[in-house]
Amino acid sequence: MLPLLFLCACAAPVPVLASEAQCFQSKNHLVVFHDRIDEVGSDFIVRPPARGKIACVFDPTPDDRRIGAPGDPLHFLTLLGDYLILTRSTGPDGDLVIYDLSGASDEPVIDVPADDDVVVTEELTYWERTSDATSENCPQYEAYTSDGLGSVIAEERVFDPATGDVTETGNARCSATQ
Repeated sequence: MLPLLFLCACAAPVPVLASEAQCFQSKNHLVVFHDRIDEVGSDFIVRPPARGKIACVFDPTPDDRRIGAPGDPLHFLTLLGDYLILTRSTGPDGDLVIYDLSGASDEPVIDVPADDDVVVTEELTYWERTSDATSENCPQYEAYTSDGLGSVIAEERVFDPATGDVTETGNARCSATQ
């Protein structure tokens, strides 16, 4: 299973031209983003939802909320109600980054190191990397380290977009890292 996990973790989105935008809309928000050409990551603008047919073009205005800055390798994952769910990564080990689009803050409400197997339903389930693994708390520790990998303990969390709360499920696992 490790080779499959490695392949999945290394898969990267195909870059698009800066003029090619992608749009996603919820009941309350329109998110327009485009991938950067000269570096890893995307730039995002957030607007009120569009009415009728729109042209999906990344053309920021002074009224737009901007998310993303040079040097911050953010990637779109999903729009879940009032929350913009992103990942931050230049390789296989990254972070989960969540912005509350209904709030006034430009800071994310969640920005944590997390495994890449996020599950989105009405909620968002993810594995937050919380501590280093050892041979005492990780049955796979010796196998991971002998293959040149690192290992961490990841704890399962559930983010509820209806309340903005994160719940710990009590489940933990040992994850390989690079």
